[in-house]
Amino acid sequence: MNKKLCVSFLASMLIATGCQMQPKPTSTAKAPKLVAFASLPANTFAEGPSSGHKIEGKNGFSVPFASQPVQGFSAAIKNKDGTYTAMPDNGFGTQDNSSDFLLRMYTLKIDFATKKHSAQNISILKTIQLKDPNRLVPFEIVHQNTADRLLTGADFDIESMQQLSDGSYWIGDEFGPYLLHFSADGVLLDPPVTLPNPLHPNTALRSPQNQFNRNKSQYIEPLVQRSGGFEGMALSPDQKFLYPILEKPLLNSKEKQLLIFQFDIQKKQYTPNYYYFVLDAKATNIGDFQMFNDKDGLIIERDASQNDPNGYKKIIQVHLNEAKQAVTRKDLVNLMAINNPHDLYKTTRYVGDLGTGTQFMMPFETIEDIIIESPNTITVFNDNNFPFSSGRNANTADNNEVVKIKLPKALW
Repeated sequence: MNKKLCVSFLASMLIATGCQMQPKPTSTAKAPKLVAFASLPANTFAEGPSSGHKIEGKNGFSVPFASQPVQGFSAAIKNKDGTYTAMPDNGFGTQDNSSDFLLRMYTLKIDFATKKHSAQNISILKTIQLKDPNRLVPFEIVHQNTADRLLTGADFDIESMQQLSDGSYWIGDEFGPYLLHFSADGVLLDPPVTLPNPLHPNTALRSPQNQFNRNKSQYIEPLVQRSGGFEGMALSPDQKFLYPILEKPLLNSKEKQLLIFQFDIQKKQYTPNYYYFVLDAKATNIGDFQMFNDKDGLIIERDASQNDPNGYKKIIQVHLNEAKQAVTRKDLVNLMAINNPHDLYKTTRYVGDLGTGTQFMMPFETIEDIIIESPNTITVFNDNNFPFSSGRNANTADNNEVVKIKLPKALW
């Protein structure tokens, strides 16, 4: 029997017996490879007041919680000592249900599973509580009349973060959208910076949750989508500029494109420069933006699916062109097709888990953190939206997963 007839006969026999031919995993030398994996369990809690009083239980977790869940990592950076600082967002997803969720950052020690080391673990070394004791927030917050004025998920929806060489943090918020400047120990240093509309000078871009719009005399029509503010924010290598990017297109946008702004850190004000990121036809929003030189960076682009093997989750390499122009983009990593030759997920696998075999997937609705470790390696975190998201397993609350990916080609 010749080769063509043999292949045809084999395929017909598989169909006849009810078997399906499985697609080959992307196990080529040019494909991205999973080289390290770690996971923080969904049911990880830190000290603090009871929370979750305004949500319903989900995925087997009842509410309220006795303390504060360590969940929803929406921004992450790597520290010089090899630890990571991860920042959850506003907590439970909306301004109305997150007043009992404290805004924090956590310093993590991550022991990755690798080819030579099968055990993995994430431990919390330090908690930084965000607060406004100097009363710089110009609108009422949940802990308005307390001394520390601890900030909560009803005050801000913090989604992106960068740290400067002086130790201070700049954080991007979705409710304003605002830029927030904090000290190394979490004290607000400046009033929230509002976002000017570069397309219409002397006006501001606001979301439906913007607190200034509560005053009719200050009202400006919201053009930023709900949950569409600053999701990602890159820092130029010289630390002169921040590049915050909206998560979704403006409400009045006729094009499927996102605005990237330029913020002068020394002057603490926006420059006239802005750029466009044009979404792929399959994408709905972005998850993060990081730069590796003054013109080039990486953006997490995604759809809103979870637990779907056909979901769209990618890392896009971008180049900033002239101001007011679209950035150049090209696919870098398909997060739904990563080689996993060393089976790095095996110690945490459960029945029903999706995409944990030789072709590893990140089938999460929200993948929100990327760290450029070296020219060849990136680290990616998911936001697990505890207790709601179940992207890895339809019957289980997602963990906070952290993966290191070796790129098929060096970034520089």
